[in-house]
Amino acid sequence: MGSLTGFLQERFASACPPGWTCTHEVDVLDAAWQRVLGYSARADVLLTRDDGQKRLWIEFEVSRADPVANHAKFATSHLFQPQAPTDTFVAMVSSHVTRGRRNLAANTILLMRCVGMRAFQTMLLPTISPGDIKRLNHLSFAELLTQSIDTNAEVARAMLVSSAISASNDYELHYAGDLFDVFSNAQRWNDEVGTTRGLELWGKRTIKYFVYDAATGHFAPSKFCAYINALPQEGSGFLANYQLMSMPLYISLDESEPKFDGNLAQSHLQRQLNMRLTTPDESPHISQAFAAWQATQVNHIRVHPSGSTFLIAPSWFA
Repeated sequence: MGSLTGFLQERFASACPPGWTCTHEVDVLDAAWQRVLGYSARADVLLTRDDGQKRLWIEFEVSRADPVANHAKFATSHLFQPQAPTDTFVAMVSSHVTRGRRNLAANTILLMRCVGMRAFQTMLLPTISPGDIKRLNHLSFAELLTQSIDTNAEVARAMLVSSAISASNDYELHYAGDLFDVFSNAQRWNDEVGTTRGLELWGKRTIKYFVYDAATGHFAPSKFCAYINALPQEGSGFLANYQLMSMPLYISLDESEPKFDGNLAQSHLQRQLNMRLTTPDESPHISQAFAAWQATQVNHIRVHPSGSTFLIAPSWFA
């Protein structure tokens, strides 16, 4: 374990909000199951609400070559000793974990939900570059105290993304916790608006803020990208039914849920996921890509009279 994990464990305890208790290095499995299986999942931090209504089992993935290992330990532990309905697993992944590995971990979160777990993935210290994460991980506790690491913001992010904004029998609305969520939603919007039913639901809407996924060249309305449905739905097609926003849900929420809001969406993407705002003038290459994309969406999208603004991934996300 690097120095940064130990530091975060201590600082999470100091930043624990009123009404909660913080402990660390807590075993998920009891001693009997540990003897049977020969391993145990152990939370870096366990946040427990004093009334017993919620526990957050938090794992810090600072620089692991294989961040999925902890996800797998928690998921397989659940098969033998199921977590309580009040338990939630939260993986916090730093920029030092490469894009493919963090996306693999994010997809494993979906599998964890399939076995009946409440599980989420979000970002750890998203404003800090991979090189600086590596540097911090080799500092002493005393040296880390001088680095102005905002642990309160990390606690707040873990609690935010794991808390439902609203829920019904058909959905459990959360803010997107990871860039994988955001860009999966961008893919979903482009896929759905290309169908007869999707286009019928969407109509033609005026949009100012667009998420841009450099890996695919896709753009999508930021409000569609900033929320997920964490309640698995029945039906065929895994990605069609897990974690993503959908056109029918978007339309339903747009008419009924005050917290499903475009300004809240773009604020969340910037403040919690460190996505950056840029304009066509500031990023001509993105503007050119947008013009080509928009030409295929003229029946679906009006650009706001003040012009388009793009939300892009942090510079370290590649």
